[in-house]
Amino acid sequence: MVASVDVELGPTAAGPIAPSAFAAIGRLAAPLTAFFAVQSATDLACTAILGRLGDATLAGVGAASTIYGVLIALMFGVDAAVQATVSRRAGAGRSDLLGQILIDALAITLPLGATVTLGLWFAAPTLVSAMLPDRAGAAIGAAWLRAAAPSVLLLGLTIPINACWIGSGRPTIAFATTAFLAPLQVAATYALVFGVGPVAPFGGAGAGLAITVACAVGGCLQLALAARPGAIPGFLRAQPKAGGFGSVAALAWPISVQQALSQLGFIVAYLIVARLGVATVAATNVLITLATVPAQLAVGIGVASATLVGQTLGRGDPSGARRWGWRAATAGLVCSAPFTLVALLATRPMLGLFLRDPAALAIAVWPVRIVGLSIAAQTTAQVLSFSLRGAGATRMAAGIAFASQWLAQLPLSWWVAVTLGYGLVGLSCVQCLVVVAHAAVTVLVWTGSRWTFHRTLSKPA
Repeated sequence: MVASVDVELGPTAAGPIAPSAFAAIGRLAAPLTAFFAVQSATDLACTAILGRLGDATLAGVGAASTIYGVLIALMFGVDAAVQATVSRRAGAGRSDLLGQILIDALAITLPLGATVTLGLWFAAPTLVSAMLPDRAGAAIGAAWLRAAAPSVLLLGLTIPINACWIGSGRPTIAFATTAFLAPLQVAATYALVFGVGPVAPFGGAGAGLAITVACAVGGCLQLALAARPGAIPGFLRAQPKAGGFGSVAALAWPISVQQALSQLGFIVAYLIVARLGVATVAATNVLITLATVPAQLAVGIGVASATLVGQTLGRGDPSGARRWGWRAATAGLVCSAPFTLVALLATRPMLGLFLRDPAALAIAVWPVRIVGLSIAAQTTAQVLSFSLRGAGATRMAAGIAFASQWLAQLPLSWWVAVTLGYGLVGLSCVQCLVVVAHAAVTVLVWTGSRWTFHRTLSKPA
């Protein structure tokens, strides 16, 4: 049987975070935060390698990777669904069902991955050309996208397995596999881009091929780990069932659609920023880079909260699940506070590490301070959104995020930044206000009780 994380809450659980509770969150959040940090470091290293090939390569791969990100996001819903279902079953003492859950999820992600892979292979030139008018860059981007296309199918295998590790309280396995694959991908990128020994240089396409190679190795590794006796009970003996398939799909589709639209929203946001000038684009890129660190921390704590909430609901304790959400949000606020202080008190020295152009530096100062003020709200919203996912309330989490981005942030950003002419400062103010509203709505929803009961996650007999 797979053990779930179990911390005694006690009669005073509604109060401040107890050391044991904080430790439980930390044990789950630390490897998850490291998991995302390793992925970001790998992306930065591979981008640095591609930078040696010139602007056309960076532009082409950048456009192609944006398309790739939108399509990969379609699988994120299954990730959330598997984590929520697995954590609920583990908390209920039914770890014998984990293999069945995983097989039901793979029955969705593998056909989806195969379809996306084929679609990317045939449509890559058209898709990249639609985003990038430069022919040389578009050709490089299309080659990268075709080379990376098989990795989508392979991610259809590894994403549900990773979610199973996390949902059953074993995020260290997910982190360890990522940490193992990261240097492999960087080394393969260098070798395939420039050519090493008998390996011919593939240029920009080599970076896409390196992703496929890393995902292939990762798929074999994940299968070997999952097939170990007792690792995921019933995995090798289970067959997909219509009921389980439907339950995973019902939980997955709201997050999948919202995440794909979220990635598409980033494209729209960049189009808005691009109208504000080159210096503003440079300042925005630095702003996004700086915001990534506290965001990754919040996601790590949020995913940990999702596991704890799901396991507690599996034990039939919705009040305890609600307390885990509040405690995780509080832990997120404590951990993110230093980033707010740095953004407010050391703005110019911090920006000076990235920006040399005085115009771009001047543009970025106040936006960084404004975004710094919103870090607490952003952290609260992210952690509680993941808590809702862990409870199986994926429609609520996805609906709030969709409304925040597409009904508020994007139209207001255009109106304030472009139409009214307030530029990046106006854009940052809009983001800050929308994030605060998003956090307030999420807190209100978490205070209620509708998220505690979901038929798709009902306790099995």
